[in-house]
Amino acid sequence: MSEHKAEQEHSCGFVLFRQLGEKRYYLLMHYKAGHWDFAKGHVEEGESEEQTARRELEEETTIRRVSILPGFRYEYVYEFGGKNGRATRSKRVTFMLARTDEQEVRISHEHRGARWVPYSAAMKLVTFENARHMLEAAETFLRANHALVGGKFKAE
Repeated sequence: MSEHKAEQEHSCGFVLFRQLGEKRYYLLMHYKAGHWDFAKGHVEEGESEEQTARRELEEETTIRRVSILPGFRYEYVYEFGGKNGRATRSKRVTFMLARTDEQEVRISHEHRGARWVPYSAAMKLVTFENARHMLEAAETFLRANHALVGGKFKAE
């Protein structure tokens, strides 16, 4: 009996934040399924990870002006499906860290809402453990590299 390994799905997104003086706010999306997570989506053929993250962010929030912070990349894999006789599928998710000066969020049909929240509130609100670990890693990175956050915002 041969074993078929399904092709792993790949999604990309941003851990997106706004910096207002000493205060930092992360953008969390409220998905229709009920969970809170970061904006992300499937990589389309021919797209780079950055192109995917930028496209998905714009589609899901209308935010276009982002500056990607170098040196941060977070990736995790999870399995889903496997119910009612369906095969389990695997998804790899890659996140980059980005800053924006945009505040207004217009959500897509995929979401119930969105919120800019400080780190402690985001840690309580985010639904999945892997997203909490990622948020913790992003905040730790930002605290250790505060010079990346300082200064005038420059969108790429």
